[in-house]
Amino acid sequence: MLATFFFLSSGRNIKINQFTNYKLIDDSLSIRMENISLENLLVQLGDSNYPHSLKKYDKEKYNIGKDLINNGRTIIKGKKTKRISTFFVCIDCHNIGREFSLLESESSLDRLNFAKNNFIPYLPGSTFYGVYNRTSFYNDDYVKKYGDLVNKASNNLNEAIQVCAKYCSSGRYLEAWELEAIMHYFKGNELKISDLDLNDEILLDIKNIANLDSNQKNHLKNKVNSFYRQFYSATFLPAMDINIRKYGEGGNVQNGKYIYNKSCLHCHANSRVTYLNLGNDKLSAKMFEKNLTNYSDKSLYQIIRYGTYPKAGRKQYMPLYTKEKMSDDQINDLVSYIKKLSNK
Repeated sequence: MLATFFFLSSGRNIKINQFTNYKLIDDSLSIRMENISLENLLVQLGDSNYPHSLKKYDKEKYNIGKDLINNGRTIIKGKKTKRISTFFVCIDCHNIGREFSLLESESSLDRLNFAKNNFIPYLPGSTFYGVYNRTSFYNDDYVKKYGDLVNKASNNLNEAIQVCAKYCSSGRYLEAWELEAIMHYFKGNELKISDLDLNDEILLDIKNIANLDSNQKNHLKNKVNSFYRQFYSATFLPAMDINIRKYGEGGNVQNGKYIYNKSCLHCHANSRVTYLNLGNDKLSAKMFEKNLTNYSDKSLYQIIRYGTYPKAGRKQYMPLYTKEKMSDDQINDLVSYIKKLSNK
């Protein structure tokens, strides 16, 4: 098992990968912590199990869930199952790995920097990394888009998955075995204590958990919870007024290039999941540049903030980017790259 060693020094923990089950806290003290799930720790500190809690995951179901998330279907007894959606799969909008160096962050700048450093897509949906450990979904402004559907899904992961399968992917509700498999996949990738950047004081408190009273346990639980997100905020912004748009002035061209390649082209390159074909070419850039001063669907300022909606005969649509997933400054970075590409 590939574990992580934490050596205490003045300041911060230093992580060193080794093949071991132990995490060293100092030269003389060690605790077996690598495989302790975050959920189990929180229960020991007085929390209830999650409503979607599974005691353990089944490897076969995990692999089926992985197939469904990556491919939109799986193979059972040598036959392909029915697609969840004809138009999208989960990873069109969601990463499956970590998106932040610090799990408590939801800063769009932190997210973009992590994406660039790890060469991952920059997508409108929240990552599935740690989704098993979240307690709230379709937060804040998503009620404006999905209305009453949010009521059941906001604090129920199973219902949130069903909303995504049926409505977000222009697909269908999952069958029970499909939902179960996806939940086993999420369970298999739940957060462990070693995923959190806990300091030495907290780690020692965890080791001594049996000796803590209820107030101390509650205090420790709050500290642990501050090291990761139980939900992601979602703020819908209007299209920026044409009178205050910077039109790329002062924008970071390299950031804009990354956003174009790992956001826009993630779906639009070679018309992968859409009718609109885009590339790193002057023609694509010119199309965007001439629409910068309007509010049409070809305006980056408009389409990023509102997306589009599925309609009869064309169920593919573009989801919007919330403020947390792409800031106004990042849109300006994107415009700066588009203008550079247009003038090549």
